[in-house]
Amino acid sequence: MELSLLLMTVFFAATLQAATGFGFGLIGVSFLLVLLQSNSAVQIVIILTLAMSLVHWVKIRKIAPMELVKKIMLGCALGYPIGIIIFSNFDLTGLKIAVAILILAITAQNILEMVKVRRGREAVPASMGRGSCFGVGTMSGVMASAMAMPGPVVIAYLTRSPLAKDQIRATVITCSTFSYIVALGLQASFVGIEVATFKTSMMLIPATFAGAFFGDYISKYINQELFKKITLAVLLGSGINILLNI
Repeated sequence: MELSLLLMTVFFAATLQAATGFGFGLIGVSFLLVLLQSNSAVQIVIILTLAMSLVHWVKIRKIAPMELVKKIMLGCALGYPIGIIIFSNFDLTGLKIAVAILILAITAQNILEMVKVRRGREAVPASMGRGSCFGVGTMSGVMASAMAMPGPVVIAYLTRSPLAKDQIRATVITCSTFSYIVALGLQASFVGIEVATFKTSMMLIPATFAGAFFGDYISKYINQELFKKITLAVLLGSGINILLNI
């Protein structure tokens, strides 16, 4: 029964990740922590998402605006060591609360912008300046190495940008791919990864790739408006889910 739930969880999470560019960490960590009752859930999600992201990155890397990616990754470089310190030495409850509040706040802001647009008001796009991107990248880096979730902050930020759906998706996948490489290295170097964790990850890889290919297929039928709605729904549900599972 537990194996079936694990397989269904990673399949759905991989489908969402492939279709929108994020979501595996949000769903995977939340459910795997409950099913496995171990912090190894974070490491398993890092391994699975890295494998999946590498495949997608090869296909979409040319779409990503690299100047924007560089700005975000500079912030990530600061966030990675902070995240691994938190994972190694502190209770994750405080981080979960902070992340949930941040996700919900950004989601609420995005929803308000959508409401304004529907009422005929002009939306205020997110700033693409170096400082804003650095701040978003720092939080993404912290979440990457501490919770295997580099994507939510970046996707919430870019949803308010003038970028097209495919550019947003490509940017998030590109940033996440590099983040997971660094996060896995930090976890292996400073925390340690047990053999059982690798075995569980390998067992879940087929379901992960099946979900990834399915998500990649349905992404062709998701337009810009639906993309934003799905993104906001997942962010809202994820923020609430994190708070409920503290």
